[in-house]
Amino acid sequence: MGLFTKIEDRLPNQFSILQVMKLLQMDENDFSECRNVLKQWHQQGLIKRISKNMYKKV
Repeated sequence: MGLFTKIEDRLPNQFSILQVMKLLQMDENDFSECRNVLKQWHQQGLIKRISKNMYKKV
């Protein structure tokens, strides 16, 4: 959860996986790793999945 609080204020209310990757300074090879992180945040109730690559803060 520390990672989420670190970037929470820099994310807009609705964001894409690519915006998260840019904030975390990940390259395109880390796409699956970022998706796993977002899946964990979704399971914890921190974000809601809107579509395949779009999310919304709760």
